[in-house]
Amino acid sequence: MKIVLLLLLISEVNLIGQTDSLEKSVLSNKLRSKEIDEIEFSKIGQQWIQKTKTDHYPDQPLDRDGKVHYIFVNDFQGFDKEYLFNRTLEWLAINYGILPDNLYSNMKDGKIIYNISLNLINNYSCIPTSIISIADEKIRIEFVNISYQAYFAANYDIGVPDRTVAIEVYPIILKKYKDWDVNFSILRETSGLFNSEVMKLNSYISKYEQFK
Repeated sequence: MKIVLLLLLISEVNLIGQTDSLEKSVLSNKLRSKEIDEIEFSKIGQQWIQKTKTDHYPDQPLDRDGKVHYIFVNDFQGFDKEYLFNRTLEWLAINYGILPDNLYSNMKDGKIIYNISLNLINNYSCIPTSIISIADEKIRIEFVNISYQAYFAANYDIGVPDRTVAIEVYPIILKKYKDWDVNFSILRETSGLFNSEVMKLNSYISKYEQFK
């Protein structure tokens, strides 16, 4: 049974996706290094297979180095580089209070880079590095170096103050089973969050002329 399970985990790699494959690889490596025994490996493996059957793993796009890297490219027909650059800086100032002095911007290269903390779910926030590349009629938005934080309210009965802590999402498969749901939600909501950010910028630029 243990051998069959190992083969099943490996055989599903190409069916589910690269990041799910990395999760399974981490578990397999734990077995090979004898950090877990075959009984624990079998238990976790079965739980993972059942979990991903009912709640598909929220795959994240990876670059060649295996790091999460979101890329969105949008066309703005009829708008030149300078116009798109200025509207983007306006949007960042209006929506997030990020002024030009608090970010990297280079009109010649059409590049804007900034860091921001975005609300994700419940008490969790997502902190990406955003890279915006602008050319005539085109904006490319990338989200890289993505990290997460969780805020925990104070519990004065046991002497614990308000605190914000860094959260490591990967690898989910090695976390306690009860924590899988929230980590799946974090990854799933990350994709939705970035799509929403891109749509907000697109909407601002597209509607700008209507309010001149």
